[in-house]
Amino acid sequence: MKIAVIGAGMAGVAAAQALASDGHDVTVIERRSSVAEETSFAPAGIAAAGLAAPWLPAPGRLKVVAGNADEEARLRGTGAAFATPGLFGKGDAPEAARRAEHAAALHRLLALGIERIDFLAHGLGLDFERGDGLLLTLADAATAAQAEAAVAWLQQLGDTAEWADAARQRQIEPGRAVADDAPRAVWLPNARVGNTREWTQLLRAHAQHLGVRFLFQHSVAQVSAGPRPTLSFAAANEASRAESFDAVVVCAALESSRLLAPLGVKLPWKPIRGYSVTVAQHVREAAPDAGPRAALLDVRSGISISRLGARVRVAGGHESVAATAAPPDASVPPAKKAVQPLYDAVDTAFPGAVNWQQAQVWQATRAALADALPAVGASGVPGVWLNVGHAHHGWALSQAAAVLLCTMMAGGAQPAEAGVLSPQRLR
Repeated sequence: MKIAVIGAGMAGVAAAQALASDGHDVTVIERRSSVAEETSFAPAGIAAAGLAAPWLPAPGRLKVVAGNADEEARLRGTGAAFATPGLFGKGDAPEAARRAEHAAALHRLLALGIERIDFLAHGLGLDFERGDGLLLTLADAATAAQAEAAVAWLQQLGDTAEWADAARQRQIEPGRAVADDAPRAVWLPNARVGNTREWTQLLRAHAQHLGVRFLFQHSVAQVSAGPRPTLSFAAANEASRAESFDAVVVCAALESSRLLAPLGVKLPWKPIRGYSVTVAQHVREAAPDAGPRAALLDVRSGISISRLGARVRVAGGHESVAATAAPPDASVPPAKKAVQPLYDAVDTAFPGAVNWQQAQVWQATRAALADALPAVGASGVPGVWLNVGHAHHGWALSQAAAVLLCTMMAGGAQPAEAGVLSPQRLR
């Protein structure tokens, strides 16, 4: 089939590479000058099936510092960075069973995404900044109590989740400041940590080797439905042209809303504003483990700290914004109160480990959907497919979605867990 993919972020490039591997003729249309230049540019870079567990307590159980309205709004709005609040919570028995079933399906999909990451990394010899393992820290009693249920749930599914006392935490992360009476943490050894922009660039190179055509600095003005959907698109300062395809896959983040609305496809967007700071690590012969070895995530705050080669990336924020809000201007730095907790998190966990004078601050609005899961599959409009809303689990779910799309578009049987990502669930 002749297939167009709109968007060259993690999801778009993963889909293009997988579809080309299946023998399709693929064209990727991207308004930026390269891949992964928007919401895939500098995220946390963590893939862990264990993050499908209900780590964050139900709304109302977390005590907020008195008078801290910003923290109260953030916790109420989105929870921890990798929580999936739409899958857990109060409800009658059938509703609770449905949510538990969806959570188990998400766990399997994340595991599928990690399998795909490992398969491609080893099979294609992709050399990128990467590590293994995620340490979940538990800052308060409510979060620690919820972790008991989360660990039990993962163990029931056969996943590995290990309790780590202070001594074990020092062994996992020798450079981290850990008091003898520090609360227990949870170690997820099967998690993956990586530079997802570098990953996407390597996948792009392989996709091009397979024959994928990338049209950068081209904007899609319209998607026209029909037996063979037609795209109207153009480069800057050029006249628009139209081209027909056998299928179109929309992977354009929040821009997808503009393209899909005229077709009658409206999704319940819940955009999330996030931030990251990437900074050079101090390299000292006397203290080679001053920074993180892999990744940490504070479950309550949603702030993660990841090791990327000779650099450290701290990510967080995760504030709900209006669907109509303009994307942040990359030339304008975010407000200090938005990123100061990221600086503080690194200085507290790994004092003196980084050189803040070499810091790169990034902000983006992720295109999350109302239940925090992506929409992957047929849109309901002939020939138009969706692959949007990957948000917090972007690296793993984008790889899983690429595999699912190939099977769907070939008319093959889908695994049962694919249903939790079906666009039809959002009707």
